[in-house]
Amino acid sequence: MNGVTTVSLVGVGGQGILLAAAVVAQAAMVEGLDVKASEVKGMAQRGGTVLSTVRFGRTVWSPVARHADVIVAMEFLEGRRALDLLAPRGTLVCAATTIAPGSVLRGEIEYPTDLAAAAAERGVRVLLVEAETLAREAGTVRAANVVLLGAASTVLPFAEQSWQRALELAVPAKILDINRRAFALGRDANPTEEVRP
Repeated sequence: MNGVTTVSLVGVGGQGILLAAAVVAQAAMVEGLDVKASEVKGMAQRGGTVLSTVRFGRTVWSPVARHADVIVAMEFLEGRRALDLLAPRGTLVCAATTIAPGSVLRGEIEYPTDLAAAAAERGVRVLLVEAETLAREAGTVRAANVVLLGAASTVLPFAEQSWQRALELAVPAKILDINRRAFALGRDANPTEEVRP
């Protein structure tokens, strides 16, 4: 790997974005790569947007980048919003989960459903994953973030054993087995590129 790869993880507070970012960073370090990370939590404790970025390569000078090569979105709307962050020919790994914001609940705006069209217009790939369903199968819906990492692992350059070691380093031991199952289910999910909320 000669260049620097940028992975951004987006969602709302409480979806485990910071843990998922830690797993990505650990996987890169296990492979001997330089890693820089940044996060924006905002009003995360109230369900606000969370953005965490991990950059890795032989030498990484900055934790921020103009665009991400891969975006992992824990929620459909956040995935739609994050398209502007995605580099041309990048990949969005997006949960099919929908969480309606207050403006939608109040009837002020409609929940956007144009992810497929917007992605096609930008020339990027979208992998839609039934993350919550697979997480429940693994043992808890709270492992949806790791299901998405499993799906993202199919487009990121790390070896399977690096991911497994990263999970060991980042995830508490008492929930490691569930998260290993969640990762495996996500990796084997064969996400669809047909996008609809």
